[in-house]
This record gives sequence, structure tokens and C-alpha cells, in this order.
Amino acid sequence: MSEAKEYQSTEMFVSDLKKKFGESSIYRLGESTSLDVKVRSSGSLMLDLALGGGYPEGRLIELSGKPKSGKSSLACLAIAEAQLVEEKDCAIIDLEQTFHPSWARTLGVNTDKLYISQPDTYAENIYQMIEMMLASKRFSIIVLDSVAGLVTKEELENEDWTKDRVGGASRLNSKAMRLLVNSGLLSRSGTTLIFINQIRDLIGGFSMYGPQTITTGGRALSHNYSQIIEVNLGEQFAKGTGTSKVVLGQKTKVKVTKNKIAAPYKTAELDLYYETGFDKVKELVDVAKAVGVFQGTSWIKLMNPSTGEIITNGAGEEIKYNGTVKAVEAINDSILKGEDLFDRVYELVNQVIRG
Repeated sequence: MSEAKEYQSTEMFVSDLKKKFGESSIYRLGESTSLDVKVRSSGSLMLDLALGGGYPEGRLIELSGKPKSGKSSLACLAIAEAQLVEEKDCAIIDLEQTFHPSWARTLGVNTDKLYISQPDTYAENIYQMIEMMLASKRFSIIVLDSVAGLVTKEELENEDWTKDRVGGASRLNSKAMRLLVNSGLLSRSGTTLIFINQIRDLIGGFSMYGPQTITTGGRALSHNYSQIIEVNLGEQFAKGTGTSKVVLGQKTKVKVTKNKIAAPYKTAELDLYYETGFDKVKELVDVAKAVGVFQGTSWIKLMNPSTGEIITNGAGEEIKYNGTVKAVEAINDSILKGEDLFDRVYELVNQVIRG
């Protein structure tokens, strides 16, 4: 242990620390912006509102839920948005071998620019690949689909199905978190790393009052997630009855159960149609009402909530609609005509969400 030394000021002490451990080892928080959290849009205004702005850059995110709830679709939505606004690349590590290019294109993903990996190797190599991708600083979003598909080298190479290998993946994930997250590599990369996870029944811990399910991968992952988003299947929309009934889509219900950048436990509902993807126009109107861009009850007017200015059209007339349904119809109609109403409303809403 080095000999204790007395300092006349904290500044002198900090100066010695920096000489020994590096310039970034310690600093006064008010003198640096390195801890300011930047976010990138999830691709959904409703989800951005629940998240407190979007997915943080340089952080680890979890999308968890039951099959068919919409986890992979939400990941594609975020990739599509990032491709529109950033020059960096996006990637999906598809361990489940279930990626559907045409559905991704329906959700807005430019598959020509998307990098995809479907590795037939063990988890240690997959984490090494993620480490190299983060170190390159070339990726805005990397999606791992899914955590349950991570198989350790020991398990993959051992042909004895009776051998007990409990805890192997958890230990590996714990080590990976130290290398990727705790080392600062993920933060420096600026990448949003999204882990899709599956739900399992909670065996041996049943309680009528507590949770009945648990996610895979161990506790180390949960501790390192900046946001945990639970995705659930809501009601389905259909037309017709009986044998002529056709299911058109579903509601994707989202709950933010952990959030290190904003208040947790906020929710969002997104309408997902199997032919066309997410209904962004209805979502835009719903969010516009929620943040005060559309104001009113029966008749709703378009306004700038930061200034209180009522927005008018080219003829100087107030932009107003008799209810949200009419507003949705008007925006859809303007899109068909090549008008900019959607963009005008979107910009106002985005200003409120981003602050």
C-alpha cells in the first residue's frame, strides 16, 4: 500500500489521480458532458413517449415476452428508424434462424443495407463477435435474437444429454457483461445493443402473489439492462365472422418495467397489421393528443404546445377535425395526395417528446 499523502486541495489530489490512472479516471461532473444520455428513436412515437425519449445510445436493452407478441417486429422498427436518420450500420444476430426479410421490409427495414449473422457456433464466439462489432464503432443498433439461443461451448460439444449443465450460460453471460458493459466498451461504441429474450415458467418459486414467469440468461443480464421492455399480445382485429373471419392484426402491448433514463412502468399500445405493419398514422394522432399537439374534445385543433400557436393551412384556416377518426382519415388522405400534413404533425410531436 502506498504511503498516505496529505493534499492542500481536492484539485491537487485529483491531478495526482489523473497522472496515475489517466485523464478520464475522475472528473467533476459539472465540467463534463460525457455522462449525458443520448437516445435514438424506437421507431414508434408511442413507445418513445413511454421510454422517455427512446432507446439510449451505448446501453443494453431487453425486449422480452411470449411468442408472437411482437418482440422481433419492435426490433425491426428501431432498425428501420436508425437507417433513415443515421449513417452507421445495423445488424441482427439471428440465433433462432427465424429472420423474415419480406416482413422486415414491410416494417420499413432496408434489407440491402442490413447486416445479418446466423452463426452455427457457441456463445463464447458470438460474444467475441459482438465485442469486435462494438469496438468498430460502426453500428447504431445490434440485435441479438435471442438470449435463449446462446449455447456454451461445453454444452454444444458434449454429446451426453444426461449431464447436468445448470448455470453454464448464466456464468458466461456474467463474464460477457463485464467485458462488454462494465468495461465501458458498449458506452464508447454509441451502439444500442438490444437483446431479445424469452419468457419461461418460474419453476419451484410459485406464489399466487408474485411473478409466475422469468426470463432466461441469469441475473447479470437483468442488472446490466438500462431498459427492460415487456411485450405482450393484445386483442386481435378481424373482419367477418365464422368461417369467413379473417384476422387482420393485433395490438402489441408494451410495458417499460425498468428504465435508467426516465420513469419506469409506463405503457404503450401499438396497432400491428399483418399486411402493412404498424399503423403509424393512428399512433401519430394518439400521441399528438397525449402531448397536446392536438387539443380539444369533440373538435380537435392542431397547435404548437410550446408557443400556444394554432397551426393553419395554406389558406390561413385552422387545421381542425371532428374527432380522432377524422384526423386519421385526413392525414392518410394527405399522404396519398403527397402533402406534408403527416410531417408537420410528426415534427411538433417529436419536439415535445425530445424536449
